[in-house]
Amino acid sequence: MNKGVPVIHNQSQIQVAARRLPQTTPTEVYCDFDGTITTLDATDAVLEAFALPAWRDWEARWVSGEITSQECLARQIELIQADRDTLIEFAANLPIDEGFLTLTQRCAEQEVPFTIVSDGIDLLVEAVLRRHGLLHLSVFSNHLRWNDDGRPTLSFPFAEKTCESGAGTCKCTLTRPTDPRSARPVYIGDGRSDQCVSGKMQTVFAKGSLKVWCERTGIPCIPFNTLAEVAERLFPQEARIA
Repeated sequence: MNKGVPVIHNQSQIQVAARRLPQTTPTEVYCDFDGTITTLDATDAVLEAFALPAWRDWEARWVSGEITSQECLARQIELIQADRDTLIEFAANLPIDEGFLTLTQRCAEQEVPFTIVSDGIDLLVEAVLRRHGLLHLSVFSNHLRWNDDGRPTLSFPFAEKTCESGAGTCKCTLTRPTDPRSARPVYIGDGRSDQCVSGKMQTVFAKGSLKVWCERTGIPCIPFNTLAEVAERLFPQEARIA
């Protein structure tokens, strides 16, 4: 992870970033989970710890474009050698960006809905939220369960057949406003699963490979390192309700 305050290098970048900042309080905030709320990719951490080595082969096939992310993740989950309680305990101890707590608090104070949209695993998201007393947050993610044979399997309740990226959780559909004329949505992400939706959002905060992708493809974004920075940009102290 890059350290320090994001630097905007020229006047053009400053103007682009300014255009992407909402002029008033956002109507909703959507946030990725793996690598954005957690400081590392929670799904990859679980696979590293508990899956058979073949999970990397499926990862390579996805990266090369041979399979969709939905098929990749489904195959990888089948390789996990751990029970539900073990995964919950492991996930609950994953480090998070402490600015996440600040951001959700600021959203609550300003009555701005905060929604987690993840192409990862619901069990991991819930374990992290439970640890920090945030189970009330809205979450959309892939569903992990164990079948009758005691093997983990994944289902995709928020997939869309028309999804351009073939994701298990179609973030574009979940973030589509009911009334685009009055919507001021904000999206926060860090990786490949955030690319498609970032091209459709009014304001995008990006770090990691998402930031690189946005810069390469010309998608305006606001770079960030921590969610505390995002909270301060969206809800500056002088504009908050006392």
